[in-house]
Amino acid sequence: MSETDDDQHALAKFATVLASLKREESLAIRLCEAGRQMLDADGASMTLDYAGDGRLMVHATDEMAATLDDLQDVVGEGPAFDAAHTGEVVVARLGNGDESRWALFSDRLVGLGFAGTLVAVPLRAELAILGVLSLHRRGPDQDEDLVSARFLSATVGTAILQDPRVGRPDQISKETWASRSQIHQATGMIVAQVGVRAEDAMALLRGQAFARNTSLVEVARDIIGRRINFRDFTIEGD
Repeated sequence: MSETDDDQHALAKFATVLASLKREESLAIRLCEAGRQMLDADGASMTLDYAGDGRLMVHATDEMAATLDDLQDVVGEGPAFDAAHTGEVVVARLGNGDESRWALFSDRLVGLGFAGTLVAVPLRAELAILGVLSLHRRGPDQDEDLVSARFLSATVGTAILQDPRVGRPDQISKETWASRSQIHQATGMIVAQVGVRAEDAMALLRGQAFARNTSLVEVARDIIGRRINFRDFTIEGD
């Protein structure tokens, strides 16, 4: 598949996963769980301002995810720190004690009894790194879905800004009233088509804009004009 096809496939997968989650859960919980399912992980955590003074873990899907996040905070190193500093997805096979990049963290994992893969996805919003989505998987190594990981990096960061607990303004507020009206109408249509919450619909709209390398307004216009219908999205192999 081409790069565009890969991104569209990731978007379709994201839409399907979001639609399957409990709508009453918070946006942070749904986005964290969507990332876990998309990357076939055992658990995930989402932490904002990862390397800064305002560091805050907003959700962990399980105790191990919370423990791994806390451990990196304690030792001051690990895949999530590297992802936050570099802005790149970091994949590491850990648990054997011989990882030289993060010797202290690796040694602590041996004591913890964890052996598996860690994936750290930086959460982007424009030029800023808002935080990190950290995922873990026990057992043997396997090929990572880096297309989905990079898709999550580009879309989840801006989507999480809509969670009222984050307390940051969305970039949409800077647009003209006409543009915002179109975006609002388009998200309402996505809600009707897919059956997700409004916050999830905005995440899908952002994902489509990322996949097509275009603006939110252009995607909104195509949705309103019925040139894009989220009911039409399918995942290969289904």
